[in-house]
Amino acid sequence: MKKYLLKAVVLLCSFFLLIAASSCGIGVRTRAMLGGKLRVKVEIAENVNLNSPIAVDLVVVYEEKLQERLLVTTSREWFENKEQIKRDYMEGEGLDFWSWEWVPGQQVPVQKFPLKPSAEAAFIFADYLTPGAHRYRIDPFESVSIKLNENEYKVEVLED
Repeated sequence: MKKYLLKAVVLLCSFFLLIAASSCGIGVRTRAMLGGKLRVKVEIAENVNLNSPIAVDLVVVYEEKLQERLLVTTSREWFENKEQIKRDYMEGEGLDFWSWEWVPGQQVPVQKFPLKPSAEAAFIFADYLTPGAHRYRIDPFESVSIKLNENEYKVEVLED
């Protein structure tokens, strides 16, 4: 009898683990503990950046001091100083980053980036010609959608 009861308990626990694994936030929590892949979907308007190419950088930060610095850094300042920041904070230890330059209306496949569990924050900088900070701070463990419009952009969390 104990043997059947033990099997039933194991089966029931397995069932509940399967349900928990399929719930909405499990992917985010798993990436936070183990690392993984960060997905970024990008949509570029036909008239983005006043009909000009636009540079976009995704920066994943592993050091709190750098996170504090980037919280007050505008996009313009990032693009002017990123080479020095890369020298001050070693890539792969202090930060990881990816850079692109897209043209109006360009179709971009979903991007996937390796993510370390020690990530403190992530930032998206877009080099618009119009005034503004053009900086978004995102949770590095949540996949996002970036919608690049004419004068500004929006970032939304994607469901995994």
